[in-house]
Amino acid sequence: MSVKKRLFWSHILMFALPMAVYLLVSLLADRISWLWLLQQRFTSMADLEHAMRRAETVSRWVTLGGLAATLVIVNQFLARGVLKKIEGSLQEVSAGLRQLREGNLRARLTENGEDEFSALRADFNATAAQLEQLVAQENQSEQNRRELLAGISHDLRSPLTAIRAYTEGLLDGVARDEDSRKQYLTIIRDKARDLQGLVNKLFLFSRMDLGENEDHPEPVALREELSLLLEVLEPEYASKGLTLTFAAEGEGRVLADPDTLHRIVTNIAENSWKYGANSLQISLREEASFVSLTFADNGPGVPQEALPHIFDAFYRADKARNEKISGSGLGLAIVSRAVRNMKGRIIARNGADRGLMLEIQLPRLEG
Repeated sequence: MSVKKRLFWSHILMFALPMAVYLLVSLLADRISWLWLLQQRFTSMADLEHAMRRAETVSRWVTLGGLAATLVIVNQFLARGVLKKIEGSLQEVSAGLRQLREGNLRARLTENGEDEFSALRADFNATAAQLEQLVAQENQSEQNRRELLAGISHDLRSPLTAIRAYTEGLLDGVARDEDSRKQYLTIIRDKARDLQGLVNKLFLFSRMDLGENEDHPEPVALREELSLLLEVLEPEYASKGLTLTFAAEGEGRVLADPDTLHRIVTNIAENSWKYGANSLQISLREEASFVSLTFADNGPGVPQEALPHIFDAFYRADKARNEKISGSGLGLAIVSRAVRNMKGRIIARNGADRGLMLEIQLPRLEG
């Protein structure tokens, strides 16, 4: 029973029970007084009147005493009933808060029935759930930060080690002829270029993650934009052994920054080439509310359990295999954030036979 109902019945009983007891005690006191008077012998009317006044006084005091006792007992009984409900609910909330303080973020209060504390229990459970989620996100952020630092350290160490080794080789006179020295310097230049590319991607990733990257969205027809871009990229990747093909159904008008689109396509192509694919098929399709851009390669694909994580910075689905693959590990992370900044979403799945398939859905621009 709710506190409100308990209070309602308490008020009723606080009035009804004392009145009933008052009437009952008054009736009994009067009857006893009359029985006492009938058993007495009086010699005069004055004695009778005196006895009647005494009996009436005693009856009143007995009635008032019974009424006072009833009020005290009823008040204690009813107050205890109301306070027990309040105290029980407060103790339940206090126990829940104590569990949260001790680190049990899964502590929840039982929500049964409707009373004045139902909203408090619901708010406690919602707050506890939100706190658990925030702590989980904080722990995940800390884990991501550690993985990010480990990834940066790993990807910086490899080119730096190579630069140092070849520089020491030059200083120690290992490269004794002009061709060897030129080869050493070329390797140093390439590794320095890799370092510069990594630093640039880190800077871009940080700005995108903080929402500080400056995009300049404009109406873009994806079919035309990608056709022009692939005219430039196709010869470059063909020389690396990766064939790019493009098929479009519709214009695919979206609101996007052309530079960001170029970065998305380049990073996906680079990722496919890096993992051994020799074919990347790009297809454009228009849906009712969005434009779908699909990239499907014929590489080794990704383990099913790793698919949700391939857009995390420096995530390595196969650490042993990835040790032999150069790259910043930021390409798909940048793609994911770029798509998100364009109010779109990106979905990763393995192909029917093999390879990785990435589908980007961008809001369709009408007109």
